[in-house]
Amino acid sequence: MKQFLLSFLVFFITVFYSFSQTGTITGQIKDAETGETLPFCSVFVNNTTIATVTDMDGKYTLSGLEAGPLELGFSFMGYVAETRKVTLNPGGTLTISLSMKPFAQELSDVEIKASRDKNWERDLRKFQNLFIGIDEAAAKTTILNPWVIDFPVAAEKGAFVAKADQPIEIENAFLGYKITFNLKDFFDSPTNYRIAGAARFEEMKPESDIQKSTWEKNRADVYRKSPMNMFRAILKGSSEREGFYLYGDKAGGSASMNMRSDIFANELGKSVVPYKADPLVTPTSPPGTYLLNLKGRIEIHYQKGFAQANTYKDAPYPISWLEVNKGQVKVKDNGMVLNPEDVVFSGDMDRKRISNLLPLDYNAEKAILLQDLAKTARNYQEKVYLHTDKPYYYAGDQLFFKGYFAYGNPYVRDELSKVLHVEVINSDRDLLIEKKFPIRDGIAVGDFYLPDTLNGEKYFLRAYTNWMRNYGPNHYFLQPLSILNPYKRIINEEATSTWTNQGISLQTDKPVFGSREKVTLTLKLTDSKGRPAATTLSVGAWDAEQLVPILRYPEMNQSLDLAEVPENLGLDRFSYPVEKDLKFSGKVADEKGKGVATDVTAFVNDFQGMIDLQSNGDGNFALEEMEFYGPMRLGFSASDKKGKPLRVSLEMPLKAPVSLPAEPYFPKVTTLAKPIKIIDQQEEVTTSAEKPKESNASKAIYGSPDFIIEGEKLTKTGSSMDLVNSIVGNVPGAQVYLVGGTGQQSIRLRGGAVSARGSMEPVVMLDGVVLVSGGLSTAADNIRSINPFDIDRVEVVSRMVPMLGDQGRNGVIAIYLKDNMEKVGDLTGIGMVETVIEGYQPPGRFFEINYSTLTTPIEKDDRQTLYWNPYLVTDEKGELTFSFYSNDSSGPVIIEVRGLTVDGEVIKGTFVLNKK
Repeated sequence: MKQFLLSFLVFFITVFYSFSQTGTITGQIKDAETGETLPFCSVFVNNTTIATVTDMDGKYTLSGLEAGPLELGFSFMGYVAETRKVTLNPGGTLTISLSMKPFAQELSDVEIKASRDKNWERDLRKFQNLFIGIDEAAAKTTILNPWVIDFPVAAEKGAFVAKADQPIEIENAFLGYKITFNLKDFFDSPTNYRIAGAARFEEMKPESDIQKSTWEKNRADVYRKSPMNMFRAILKGSSEREGFYLYGDKAGGSASMNMRSDIFANELGKSVVPYKADPLVTPTSPPGTYLLNLKGRIEIHYQKGFAQANTYKDAPYPISWLEVNKGQVKVKDNGMVLNPEDVVFSGDMDRKRISNLLPLDYNAEKAILLQDLAKTARNYQEKVYLHTDKPYYYAGDQLFFKGYFAYGNPYVRDELSKVLHVEVINSDRDLLIEKKFPIRDGIAVGDFYLPDTLNGEKYFLRAYTNWMRNYGPNHYFLQPLSILNPYKRIINEEATSTWTNQGISLQTDKPVFGSREKVTLTLKLTDSKGRPAATTLSVGAWDAEQLVPILRYPEMNQSLDLAEVPENLGLDRFSYPVEKDLKFSGKVADEKGKGVATDVTAFVNDFQGMIDLQSNGDGNFALEEMEFYGPMRLGFSASDKKGKPLRVSLEMPLKAPVSLPAEPYFPKVTTLAKPIKIIDQQEEVTTSAEKPKESNASKAIYGSPDFIIEGEKLTKTGSSMDLVNSIVGNVPGAQVYLVGGTGQQSIRLRGGAVSARGSMEPVVMLDGVVLVSGGLSTAADNIRSINPFDIDRVEVVSRMVPMLGDQGRNGVIAIYLKDNMEKVGDLTGIGMVETVIEGYQPPGRFFEINYSTLTTPIEKDDRQTLYWNPYLVTDEKGELTFSFYSNDSSGPVIIEVRGLTVDGEVIKGTFVLNKK
């Protein structure tokens, strides 16, 4: 019997982006001889699809890695491949840098191919059988660069060895993977066989849905009959239920296979008996690892498979044999073998080679479940709940939210929606705000501004996916939302002081605190069984003196409760597809309206980019798999073979019908003598020549501008770099500074006050939308991104703008584009048709105040929301700690927590601090 050993990574990696305590590995790769950095070097976690490449400085980052031991692989053409074994701590960051050695002499592919003879070709065929395998999967697996493999003379008689200085590139068309394999050791002899190396997996892109389904089925089938699945099934006590029947040699029976008959029924009880061990499974250290007591020779019958060459005439399924040195296999709870050097297979499992290798981050449980899962409306439903940073708002506020999703089956999450639609609707069913946000790992995080023109008080916040439209409006998230003007306040009688908490407790370092004090909180979360719960959370803290604590409606549990959908309702009746990305479609037709198959050119943002498309026989074309933020201007052009322009029409999706509750709950409000938000009374000093002319533009969130600059004045230079200076040059007192040694421009409209985010720049708005700045981006950077020739006018407010909160402390530069940029107009045209489409809402930022690092004092801290964080994750104990600073108010503070555990259980809690 030949010993079979694949020496790859001996542990299993599964990445839980939202819940696990993950770590990060960074580093830099250099040439060992010259010290120069190596860009585009491949860095990967061995035997997984987790990989990256170094940047132009030779630096790399692998983030979101589950803590524990792992092995990194480093590969670069012309250099000796390297591996490093490391251990990553939860939440930690490792720096792994190394210098790679170049080959002493690198031959070109042409030179290498020319040196291959018939003996080499014979050895290659033998190598392919041993390395790739000889089964159905192997028949569809190809070595793309066999010329990198050499076959030196083996030192041991009868042995066969191979080596490869460059990575072996393999295409597995059976499982749909491209594998880059750094071969360290290959040895075959009559008594021993081993492969050692580092494998990087890359999923191939299927050419059709049928091919995708075939690959998914093949992967699941390969896993089902794998040793890893067998060991996992033994641990669970379900080996026979999953098709694995284990037999051992009977004492005194036929010791040799050659002495047995080819009828298994005749041998059962005579030479072989069902294998039994007491105990079969023994827990060991560390936790989560076990010893399987498998002594002697174990005969394995996989009765759910099929074999063309049968060991027994009455057993037409794969049969293997297993022998374990010292009689114990050490495995993890997922079946991964931790002592592969002691495990020897023969028979069917011995014939499995690289062609049957799956990446360690392959989610087998999910894949198998999806194979068997019925495609019904019940299994494929999804619902969403939005947790906002506070219970109601004032016009001009920034609304922050986190969206939590529940699914009919958690394993279909990746098959469902990736685009969330969020809207604000008035009582007349008018859509006032329409935004789109990306959904990642069942979570959507976003924000947007509420215009100061919203004075109707009673509005609705709606969220849904295109797929939810198949289930009807009752499947949407719909929340009554009060949006007040500064002179309105909810009456105190609407306040509530009782909340139902679920799975959460809170501890604070100071239950009572003063103004501008640091408060530290610790949350402990448990599931329905009282166990520590791995949870993704959002936490908001708000001033209960400025905001009345009212009831939240609907509750999180209610929003995420899945509908009772009939079991037999299939998906074939659904007309709204799953929206996995942003998509825009249209049609090309001739003069008679008949669809034409032709080339279509899409021009992006005034010919700054160009996309080539193709319409089908019906004239339909589509821009698919788009991911962009903010507005995008598109122009489409098509012509026939003679160059004659064709008619292009663009399709705009129908909006979801609005259905509002008959008697929604809105709290009662009262009118105040003084506004809840202090309006800036700063005196303006302008000359008559500086005052703006009357404009027919609608009133903006900042009120009347101090200066208006016509677009014609800004296009004289035609340079976006000079656009900043052109705008500032038309505003008395405004100046442009250079930031340190970076060369970045920074704008000040007046003396300026340091905002809570540490900026003295004005906020930049484009057609009423605030452009995010901060970090490495300045207001000047935002302005330079705009084409001067598209600008209709620029309105400048040099005073403080309270309606924009803290970011309005240093004024506003509001840029308005020409009318043809704002209006979609007729979506049908001859030759060229233009439109502006909206991408995802650009992400904003919640700015926290940290008084311990703030160098410039803030005159008045009247923040309503003191803390908002939608990215919190508990540790392995189900705990997390966070801090915030109080404002100038001495009243109570509400802490509101919402979350979902890794098992989909709702976590919610509301707490009151600083009671006086």
